[in-house]
This record gives sequence, C-alpha cells and structure tokens, in this order.
Amino acid sequence: MKIHTPAAHSHGQDQENGVAKNGHHHSSQVTHIQTSFSDVDLKQQLQNTDTIICVFHGSDIHLQAPLISVASSLPNIKLFIPSEFGLDTSNPKIREILPPYRTRHEVQEMLQKTALNWKAIYSGICLEEAMKSDGVLGIDVLWGSVVVFPGAETKIAVSTTKDIAKQIVDAVVHEKEGNEVWRAGFTVNLDEIVKVVEKELDKDIDRYEGLLDGARKEAKERMKMGYFDGGVALMGRVAVWDRGVGAWEGWGEVVGDGKGSGEWEGEVRKTVKSVREGGIGGDGCGC
Repeated sequence: MKIHTPAAHSHGQDQENGVAKNGHHHSSQVTHIQTSFSDVDLKQQLQNTDTIICVFHGSDIHLQAPLISVASSLPNIKLFIPSEFGLDTSNPKIREILPPYRTRHEVQEMLQKTALNWKAIYSGICLEEAMKSDGVLGIDVLWGSVVVFPGAETKIAVSTTKDIAKQIVDAVVHEKEGNEVWRAGFTVNLDEIVKVVEKELDKDIDRYEGLLDGARKEAKERMKMGYFDGGVALMGRVAVWDRGVGAWEGWGEVVGDGKGSGEWEGEVRKTVKSVREGGIGGDGCGC
C-alpha cells in the first residue's frame, strides 16, 4: 500500500493510500512510500506529522482503524480528520440503509474512545460522483434523461471536489467547536440542477418517475445477488430523496460557501461536459 508523506519543505496536503498528512511546510511536493500498516511502520512514518487527513474510499475505509490506534499513542498528532465528506454519518437511518456509513460510524466510535482531537466533515453529495449515470441525482447526460423521485423538490447540500478540499483546509486552519462540521459548496434542488443540465445540452431531457419502495427493493436484490456497489448506489438515491430518512436535517441553516447562482451553475455545466467527454465515469453509454 502506498503512503504519501511530506518531502523536505513540502506542504502537508499529502496522501497515504487515502491518508493525507499536513506538515505545514511550503512546497506542494510529495514523496511516495510503502507501508505495511503495522504499528511499528506507522509510528515511524507518523512521528513528524501533526495532522492526518483520511480520504479512504469504499472497502478501504476500515484501514483507518490502525491509523487511529497509532495516532492516539503519538503526542505529536494534533488533528485527525476521518474519511467522511458525504452524508450525515450521525443519522441512524442513513447507517441503516447504507452499509459504508456503518463503518464510518465505527471509526467515529473509535475516535471517541481516544484523546485525539478529530473533526468529521459532512460535505453533502459530491457533484462529480452524483452526476455519473448511476449517481444519486439520477441524471444521465449521455442519454438525456433523469429519474425523478418523490422529494426531489428538497434542497440538498452539494460540494465539488474543490469545495471539499477547501472545507478540509478550513477545518485544519480554523479551530471550531465540536467534532462534526456540516458544510456545502451550495444548496439546490433537483429541478434547478436539471435546468442547468438542459442549458448545457441545449435540449430538454426526458423525465421518468422513480419509486422509492421500488428502489429499495431493487437495491436489496442487487446486494443479495452480489452486486454490492450497484445496490449501494441505488440505495443512495433513497437516502438522498426519501424525506423519511431526514438526510438533510443536520445542515439546518447551512446555505453553502457563498456561491452565487452563476458560480454553481458553471460548476454543474463543467461537470456535465466532463461526463460527456468521458472525464468522469469513463467512456460509453449510461446503461
């Protein structure tokens, strides 16, 4: 497994197979090292580190456990940011329907048992991931269609990858109370996003009715048949749009990071273009 750690005089936006460490230096250079994730190896690699930022994804999320174990024994670790940057892990209904969030909650429970200073950043949905053909927005820009579920008028929290990077920097630089932070690049409902997509495509897109109960049933069937990622992706739409889940209650009065309509619309249009060109989600149809 690869670890990125600060080179001499480097800035600490570095990653270790999903782990970034902030050395507070001045250059953006990083060096790549190998780690076995053993206690001895991790202690050696983290001895000159004061901030750990985890960006593990998917089945790698559990790898935060050995990092937490070692970090909690090192006096030099000043801040640990677990791999969140999504929906609200503290919401039990989210954890019930989305298995990856159960693992995230277990990570938080580990952190609560330590003396580490830690900050979980909830960024809402990631725009680039959500705009893929199987993303939670249900928009297929290749075929020009959208699946509209009940609750689509709900204002949801959205962040681009750049927004998430800014949120991480803010958490590191500015000390805020509490272990959880709810942030968003902007807040918007599905119809507002669809209108921007139609502007970029220069045509109206087809709308299809989505059924929450049907999505739940199909998602469970996919998981039962071994198509775990597909099941989670579909259940993600349920989490986002089903008002009974209450996915957006934690954001409260959060209205985003100050993006005007022109700015967030530009981000959506740029993402649509990238999906169509194969830069996001890869080439091919949205089947």
